[in-house]
Amino acid sequence: MNSMYQYCADIRLHVKGRISEEDAARQDRTARDILKRLSKQPGLILADEVGMGKTFVALAVAVSVALENRGKRPVVVMVPSSLKDKWPADFSLFCEKCLPANLSKKIRGGQADRAVQFLKFLDDPADRRKSVIFLTHGAMSQGLNDQWVMLALIWQSLHRRKGVDQLRCALCRIMGELLQMKWVDNRDSDLWAKLLVTHPSDWLKPIQGVIEEEEDDPVPEAVWKVLPELNTDEVYNALHAIPLRMSKNFHDYVVNARRVIKDEVRKLWKECLTKTRFRLPLLILDEAHHLKNADTRLASLFRSEDAQGDADEISRGPLAGVFERMLFLTATPFQLGHGELCSVLDRFDGISWTGVLAPACGREGFSQQRKELRATLDSAQEAAVTLDHAWGRLKGEDLTIGNNRFKHVDQWWPEARKAEGLTQGADDVVHCFERTKVRMGLAEKELRRWVIRHLKSRQLPGGANETPRRKRFIGKSILLDCAENEQAGIAVGGEDLLPFLLAARATSKAPDSRPVFAEGLASSYEAFLHTRRNRLKGSEDTDPEIDTDDEGAQTVEVNDAVKWYLDHLESLLPRDGTAEARHPKVDATIRRAVDAWRRGEKVVVFCHYIATGRILRQRISEAIRSEIRSLSARKLGCTPDEVEAQLDLLGKRFSDEDSPIRRACDAQALELLAEFPDLAQHSVELVDIVRRNVRTPSFLARFFPLERDKRDEEAMRIALDTPDLSGLTLRTLLRQFMQFLVERCGKQERQNYIQAVKRIQTGTHFGVDVAKEYDDDELQGAQQDYLVPNVRLVNGTTRSDTRRRIMLTFNTPFYPEILVASSVMAEGVDLHLNCRYVLHHDLCWNPSTLEQRTGRVDRIGAKAEMACQPIHIYIPFIAETQDEKMYRVVMDRERWFSVLMGEDYKVDTRTTEKLSSRIPLPAAAASELAFKLESGDA
Repeated sequence: MNSMYQYCADIRLHVKGRISEEDAARQDRTARDILKRLSKQPGLILADEVGMGKTFVALAVAVSVALENRGKRPVVVMVPSSLKDKWPADFSLFCEKCLPANLSKKIRGGQADRAVQFLKFLDDPADRRKSVIFLTHGAMSQGLNDQWVMLALIWQSLHRRKGVDQLRCALCRIMGELLQMKWVDNRDSDLWAKLLVTHPSDWLKPIQGVIEEEEDDPVPEAVWKVLPELNTDEVYNALHAIPLRMSKNFHDYVVNARRVIKDEVRKLWKECLTKTRFRLPLLILDEAHHLKNADTRLASLFRSEDAQGDADEISRGPLAGVFERMLFLTATPFQLGHGELCSVLDRFDGISWTGVLAPACGREGFSQQRKELRATLDSAQEAAVTLDHAWGRLKGEDLTIGNNRFKHVDQWWPEARKAEGLTQGADDVVHCFERTKVRMGLAEKELRRWVIRHLKSRQLPGGANETPRRKRFIGKSILLDCAENEQAGIAVGGEDLLPFLLAARATSKAPDSRPVFAEGLASSYEAFLHTRRNRLKGSEDTDPEIDTDDEGAQTVEVNDAVKWYLDHLESLLPRDGTAEARHPKVDATIRRAVDAWRRGEKVVVFCHYIATGRILRQRISEAIRSEIRSLSARKLGCTPDEVEAQLDLLGKRFSDEDSPIRRACDAQALELLAEFPDLAQHSVELVDIVRRNVRTPSFLARFFPLERDKRDEEAMRIALDTPDLSGLTLRTLLRQFMQFLVERCGKQERQNYIQAVKRIQTGTHFGVDVAKEYDDDELQGAQQDYLVPNVRLVNGTTRSDTRRRIMLTFNTPFYPEILVASSVMAEGVDLHLNCRYVLHHDLCWNPSTLEQRTGRVDRIGAKAEMACQPIHIYIPFIAETQDEKMYRVVMDRERWFSVLMGEDYKVDTRTTEKLSSRIPLPAAAASELAFKLESGDA
């Protein structure tokens, strides 16, 4: 790669309202640095922290390369299936906001979920050629799994064979079943006959008469060109074996023929790639932490067979040598072991090493560079492991210098670094630390060439004072009556303590196993009962406990002693979410979430267990309904039982075109819209959206002056100008939302937001009619009249379209206001525009999971930045239980994670007990050892 791949000077990453000038300058600088480095080396990893805009940096690189490379060959971006819609949407926004109009028209994007679509894009003529192709993970490794390609193989097997007229005619009658395309028979029963006597290169015209939306050749040129070179005897024999008439085993023969054809199509895919030698300038691969060595089993949340298969294709398979350069993206590079990180870098060996654009170092030079990097990382890791072991031996009595005894390790550490006369344990730690620092520094110099990583500032931008970007509230500080700086856990006493004591005893009887029952109990009684029920059933036909498990399938050993304790524990627990089931952490989470909601804030609650998510959704809904009744009754001067009728009556006035409150609401909304002429075409929709949301019991109870007799313009003004806990009024939030639609959204994304908000129902909060507000995949068996529509649940059983709709609307000032989410919302999702409260009800053993979750709310342009108020992160745990031990271990591991890359940790009881009692590594020490990999000269 040489000077022809310069950064496109017309790209403007600073978009008013979307990103600060400082962040845009960093992104611009990074994109230029990437192109500069790729001129000398085969690939690079961009590993910016979560929420810093890696996507736009990558798009700036992609567009620059797509515009400048000879032949205008497309750049390929491989993305996880969970992000297959997000990347094209961001690309559309990038073209609209970051490129001048004349250049934007030249840039085209295409989306391919299957390999056959990818090949179609590649053989497009120049006037239709895509600049950037977004290819879903798995598409390349799964091959040509396409029915038209299967039909082309059938055509080839019959081509120029004698005596096949009767077989061809018989196949036309069953082709719909054979290809699983019976819908074609209903549209045109003669289509199969037409296609079987026509070369596949000419199929588009007859197909267009049946499939109106088809605009591209159904069989790519790369496929039909290699058909004559294939041996199709097995396909022909399988087709010939199908009886000409219906018989007892007729369908078995059809199924067998289909299997044979699919097997041959897999061979056809490899043949296509071998024979059709195309060369593409750049591969960008998102979520590169999926590309770990297939033989390495690291306990981690992230693992993808699709991505692994794609990696094999591009580095060792038929796609090896296709791409001239590679750029990998990840936010969590150090959850990989150093060997696994090198394994990811090994994928760069799959670029094209021939031609004038090949890296000057050559393939052998790259191999030598990897060896040198691996050696320095090995050395650094050895030193870090030695330090870890030395630190693990450190005791409280070692935190002394002379006669001075330190209570806190953070105070002791800077003094110990320069002191003499330390204890033997402390002296070992200091010696090992200095040795590790030197080794990590040497490794950093080698790694800087291959990895770029920026970290967000720990302070919010702007403002006269330095406001921390995040504030953590630990343990019982989630309780409303506790101080913010509490570090102890939630206390449990009385009868509530007995289940946790029994769980502790059960755990002690199997010290070499992971205590899943204790973890479930710490989450919720429902999670424990669900876990227990599944373990008793066995591994088959059980409901999922969690969406993904970052520790694999290791479970507690249920011997007779363990079973005795668990049986007694189970007998003590209330069932079915009854009022008596007062779980200490569930109660704390509910109270904190409802308190934030009552003061106008949105909240996202992350939990590990599906059963916990469901009970939290139910109990939070009940608490909000009760709070609405209580708040409204005080304002209205009525009894709680009368609130429903009163709020319903007021809500109906917003629907009455002649009522003063309806006119006042519409006038206020139109006044805001007048500031944004670009939204004129959406004004009717947006006014209706505002009206539907301000008439909800949730808004009326908290912000509307219900105590006033008059429901007039002044009442509406008071409602819109009452601030939330962040100091922002609904008027301000509505203005920011409209500004967001104009300045930060492309046309399609703007439409998506408006349609999503229109579809989210805001109706009744009381009675059985609540069920009408939910799709079946959201209810998940819940008692319908327990729910309120401003509290939503998203987990692995939620349909992707429902999940996306809820994600979009949560990112607006409207419903939902509380989101209970599992790990499916922990990666690649934006929840930051109107939320700065995150509750980690459950922890995961992997610290990267915690950061990924928080990163949903801590992103460029977050509400925290707009309000200049920190993101509140709550990490509750139950004192003196497995929950507290897990917290201590995860927090310690979080500090060590960037030092001990990809630490191969254990989660059994014995190990957890030992690790939870360790003296924590000071933040200053961890920061001093961490790699500094910002953009700059490598």
